[in-house]
Amino acid sequence: MPVLIGSGGFLAHENGTLEIGYSVLSDYQNKGYATEAVRSMLHWALSSLKQDCIIANTYPHLKASIRVLEKNSFLFKGDGPEEGTITYEFRRRNGNL
Repeated sequence: MPVLIGSGGFLAHENGTLEIGYSVLSDYQNKGYATEAVRSMLHWALSSLKQDCIIANTYPHLKASIRVLEKNSFLFKGDGPEEGTITYEFRRRNGNL
C-alpha cells in the first residue's frame, strides 16, 4: 500500500524568486529521501520552469536539512527573512543540473 512519507513544493515570490520547501516524516528521515526529493524538484524547476536560481530557508539547528541542501549544491547566503532563519541558494552554475 502506498505511504506518504513527506511533502515538498515551491513558493513563487512576487519578485520572481522561487523558494523550495520540503519535509519528511520522522520515521523516514536520515534515509536519503529528502536529498532525492530535492534533487528531483530542482531538476524539474530548472527544466520545466527555466529557473536559474532557487532559494531555501531553514534554521541553523536543523543540520540534516542543511546537509540535504548542501548535497544538492545549495550555498549558504546569510540571514533568512524570518528571525533566526538562514538562507541557502542554488544557482545553475553552482550545481551539475
